[in-house]
Amino acid sequence: MPSRFEFERAIRRSGLPPLSRLLALTIATWADADTGSIAHRNQPAQSVLLEATGMSKSSFLTHRKNLLDGGWVRCDSPDPIKAQKEHAQNVYFIQIPDGKAGSGDDPAKSGKRPGKRHEPRSGDDLALGRETTQPKGTETAKSGSNLGRLPTTRVLPSPISSLPTGEGEQASSEERTPRAFDYCQPLIKAMTEAGIYVSWQMTADDWQAVARILDRAGVEQMVKFAAGTKAREPIRFAKFFLKAGWVGLPPRSTRPQPAADKPPHCGHPDCDPITRTRETEDARGIRSLNRCPECHPNTKGRAA
Repeated sequence: MPSRFEFERAIRRSGLPPLSRLLALTIATWADADTGSIAHRNQPAQSVLLEATGMSKSSFLTHRKNLLDGGWVRCDSPDPIKAQKEHAQNVYFIQIPDGKAGSGDDPAKSGKRPGKRHEPRSGDDLALGRETTQPKGTETAKSGSNLGRLPTTRVLPSPISSLPTGEGEQASSEERTPRAFDYCQPLIKAMTEAGIYVSWQMTADDWQAVARILDRAGVEQMVKFAAGTKAREPIRFAKFFLKAGWVGLPPRSTRPQPAADKPPHCGHPDCDPITRTRETEDARGIRSLNRCPECHPNTKGRAA
C-alpha cells in the first residue's frame, strides 16, 4: 500500500478527469501519511464525501466508479442487511495501479524544493493546503502527522441540506434515534396492512429522517398520505414518500376531538335535560340512573 503522499503524486500524474482526482485526493485526506491505510474509525461515509467534494450523488457514483475501475481505490461494501440494521458503511483503501507510480526525478518524491538542493520538506510544509480538512473548532496540529485523520465519518452541520425538512427537523440539530430501523417497524407494519407494498431499502440518514417524522406526525398521518399519493408509475420504494411529502406533514394534534352535538331533549319528565339520564326503580325498590333511550347521545339505535 502506498504512502499518502506517493498516492497524491501518482494522482497528479494520472490523467484522470478533474472530479475523479478531486474525489481520490479527498479520500486520501483520511489516510495515514506513512502507511496510506485508513483506520476503521476514520472511514468516511458517503454523506461525508458528498459534503467534502460538493458533488451530487450521481456525479459521485460516476467518478468513484472511475477510481474503482482504474485500480486507484478499493471499496469493500458491507452486507446489505448489516448495512441496513447496523449502519455499516463502505471501507476504502487507496492504491496505485501498476505502472502509474511517480518518476524518480519528481522533486516532491525526493523531498526537494525547486531551487533548493537537498533541502528536506518540513512538517509545516507538508501540511500546507490541508488544514481545511479539519473540523472547525479543533486544535490545529503543528505537524503534518495527523492532518485530515480526525474522526469525521458523519457530516457536519451545514446551512444547505439536500433534503427539504420541516421546522426543527434538521438532522444536524437533533439527536439521532438509536436503532432507527427497529423504531420504524410500526410504520412498516401499518403500511403493509394498508396494502402498500414497497421496498424499505434506505440509507441510515433516511431512516433517521423517517424516525423524526414518525415522532412528529405519527403513523396514521404517514399511512394516510402514502395511500392517497398518486404517481404515473407504481411506487416501489418507501423513499418516494419521504421525498414526496412526508417531510411536510404537520405535527399530530394533541387536542381532544370535539364532542358530537347533543340531540334535542326528549321532554320526558323523568329525563334530566343536562345529563340525559332517567331515574328508574326496579321491583325491589332500588333506584338507579340510566341513559335516556330517546335523547342520550350514546344511545344505540336512536332515531336521527
